[in-house]
Amino acid sequence: MISIIEFIVFIVFCLYVLKESISYGIYEYKNENKFGGVFVIAFSLFSIILSIIAICIS
Repeated sequence: MISIIEFIVFIVFCLYVLKESISYGIYEYKNENKFGGVFVIAFSLFSIILSIIAICIS
């Protein structure tokens, strides 16, 4: 069981990683790599959602 403070720190870290990933995905999308940009954004969203689910289950 995790404490509330650990969960909040984890969520803040996940949001930071998500922001950075989406920024990089937008950069790739604008620089003629449309598939790469969309894939980076989709994969980062999927990863963050799964990590939050995993931490909530444990």
